[in-house]
Amino acid sequence: MKIEILKENLEKAVSVVSRVSNKNLSLPVLGCVVFQVEKDRVVLKATNLDVSIEVTLKAKVMEVGVVAVPAHTLAQTISALTDQRLTLKVTGNMMVLEGERGTTSITTIDSTEFPTLPFVKEGSGSSVRLSARDLTTALRSVAFAASVSSVKPELSSVFLSFEGGNLVAAATDSFRLAEVKIPVSVKTAIQGVLLPARNVPDILRTLEGVAEVEIRVGDNQCSFFSENGFVTSRLIDGAFPDYKAIIPKDSVASATCLKEDAVSVFKKVAIFTDSFNHVHLSFKPSDKVFTVRAANTPVGETVDHIPAALEGEDIDINFNARYITDALPVIGGDSVTFSTAGHGKPMIMTDVPHKGFTYLVMPMNR
Repeated sequence: MKIEILKENLEKAVSVVSRVSNKNLSLPVLGCVVFQVEKDRVVLKATNLDVSIEVTLKAKVMEVGVVAVPAHTLAQTISALTDQRLTLKVTGNMMVLEGERGTTSITTIDSTEFPTLPFVKEGSGSSVRLSARDLTTALRSVAFAASVSSVKPELSSVFLSFEGGNLVAAATDSFRLAEVKIPVSVKTAIQGVLLPARNVPDILRTLEGVAEVEIRVGDNQCSFFSENGFVTSRLIDGAFPDYKAIIPKDSVASATCLKEDAVSVFKKVAIFTDSFNHVHLSFKPSDKVFTVRAANTPVGETVDHIPAALEGEDIDINFNARYITDALPVIGGDSVTFSTAGHGKPMIMTDVPHKGFTYLVMPMNR
C-alpha cells in the first residue's frame, strides 16, 4: 500500500473514524483504523460492533493494499505532524508516514480479523433522502435529553420518525423530554426508529460538511449514506414512551424572555445551586416580574429578575437547574418561553419564534 495525501484531508477522516475504535483485548484489530486502498479510491474503516464507519478519502493511489493501524496512535501522530503533504506506505509490519520534515513508523496489526462492516443495502428496508443540515439539527436538538443509563434502553435512545411532512426527533430520560419537528419534503413514512443516543456524536461527525444524506432503515440497524461514505448504527428494539400524552395543552402562567438573558442568569445560578440543583422560578404576572432564585448555605444565594413578558396567574415552582441549562443552547430562536401548567405539573420551554422545538421539564418537590 502506498498513497500520497494532504495532511488536512487525512487528519479530518482519521478524527472521524478513530473515535469509533475501542480497546478490545480479545480482538485488537477493533482498536484500529483500517486503510483499504484500491485503484480508484481510498477508504478508512472502523467499528466497535455497535457503530461502524466507512469514510472515502481523496488521495493519489500509488500501490493498493489493506492495513490496520492502531487508531489512538495514528490520530495523535497525524495531529502532531506539520507537513502539508504526506506519503503513506507499508513496509513489512510498519506503516511509514513520510513528510518533508521527517519520517514516522507505526507498528500495524493483522487486518484479516477485521469484520465486514454492516450496512443496509439499497432497496432493502425503508429509505429517505433529506438535507444533512435538517438531520443534524434534529439530532443535536434532542440527544442531550436521553438517559445515560442503559437500564431502560428505550430511554437511552433518540426517537426518529418521518410523518405528516415532518422529521420528528425526541428523547427523554423520564425527568425531561426534548422534541423537535422539522418540515421536510419527504414522502416516505418511517415510524419509530430508536437510535442509541451514544452513537449520535459519531453520526454527526460523519455528516459534517455534507449537503445531503440518505437514511436506510433495515432489520435492527440504520445506515446513513453521504458522498463521504457511510455510518451504520444498530437500533434499539423497544417501544418509545407515548410522550405526546404528557405534554400539557394549556398553561396557567408563562414568561417570554431573550434567550441571552436566560443563559446569563442560569450560568450564575449554577454557582449557587445545592447538591440537588434546585432552582426556584417565580412567575408574577401581577407584578410583571419573572424571578429566578437559587440558594446553597455553604456558598450563598442569588436572586435575579429576568425582563420578560408574562401572562396568566402568579405561581412559584422548583426545577432542576441543570435540565433548564442543558436546553438553552439548542434553542434556535432569539427568545424562549417558559410556561407551566401548575403546581406539580411539567414546565414547557419553546423557541420564539416557534420553529418546532419543545422541551418539557418535570418539577421538583421541596
